[in-house]
Amino acid sequence: MTIVTVSTGNEEVDRQLGGGLPLPGLVLIEGDHGTGKSSMAAQFMKGILDSGRRVLFITTESSIREYIEKMKMITFDFRKSFIQNKLSILPVNVDGVVWAEALSAQLLPVIGTYMSINVKKYDVIVVDSLSALTMHASSNYIMDFFTKCKSFVSKGTAVILTMHPKALPEAVALRIRSTCDGYMRITPTSIAGRSVKVLEVVKLIGSSSQVSSQFSFDVDQSFGIKIVPLSMANA
Repeated sequence: MTIVTVSTGNEEVDRQLGGGLPLPGLVLIEGDHGTGKSSMAAQFMKGILDSGRRVLFITTESSIREYIEKMKMITFDFRKSFIQNKLSILPVNVDGVVWAEALSAQLLPVIGTYMSINVKKYDVIVVDSLSALTMHASSNYIMDFFTKCKSFVSKGTAVILTMHPKALPEAVALRIRSTCDGYMRITPTSIAGRSVKVLEVVKLIGSSSQVSSQFSFDVDQSFGIKIVPLSMANA
């Protein structure tokens, strides 16, 4: 399997990641609510779509319209890719439906099966976020899902997942992190009264050059993802 480095569509982010995102790979972006996981995943998707690849985006947090409008507000305009069927969006949440625990426990295996059936249509599958799907899923279901994801990657389809850090029992989370090709942690911090987000690249297998171990960024409505040097944050 040949690994290629694909630009994220943001030169600053590319520099921090050693040139871009190595594909195919299984990448996990972990962070609490509001830390910029969805924005960083959208940045990766922008670069992937710009490179001519096809993306399946599975969202547990928005409808199709809500997601496209929300991302457009931070400079990621996915309308053209969506209309041209280069980007498919599968919203898992359904208005008015109250998920019983037993039903909710079946969501992850159902999504895994959907991905298996459709994997050949896409170069990259993005799930944002995995937390809602794993809330009531058994450890066996979770490990089976990640085994499926690794199988997709071995056949050439990359998988990018976002997740809250405490979404899984720690023993399961440790096993999952170890199986990923890329593992990134985002934490919020405040320096001299300025709020920034710090992305720590724990590992990124297949990078074409040296990767920064961590960098700080902000999400700007005019510029999207903007790298913030700590010296500026201190100003």
